[in-house]
Amino acid sequence: MNIANFPWIILVPRINDVSEIFDLNIEHQQRYFEECNFLLKGMSELYLSNKMNIATLGNIVPQLHTHIIVRFTHDDAWPSPVWSHSENNQYNPEEAKLQIDKIGKLLDHYV
Repeated sequence: MNIANFPWIILVPRINDVSEIFDLNIEHQQRYFEECNFLLKGMSELYLSNKMNIATLGNIVPQLHTHIIVRFTHDDAWPSPVWSHSENNQYNPEEAKLQIDKIGKLLDHYV
């Protein structure tokens, strides 16, 4: 997500027409859970989070996707949910590239 207030990524399985985790077979569910855990732990360590948020809402976009959001006790919405924060700032192009590269390096370590 291009929201500079909170480091935030969205994980989307490469399986079409899936809207719920229970739509995945057991093998795909396990793999998805492992990927979520890898990203939660990795982003927590990368950004030195105070808390990690995870959500699979899908009210607007029906394709299964999971929001993984880094939270800090000093962030703009703390302790409320990020959804309630109305003044989200976008990354400038240089900062966006820096964050994408940082997360890309994390993903390079996924086996």
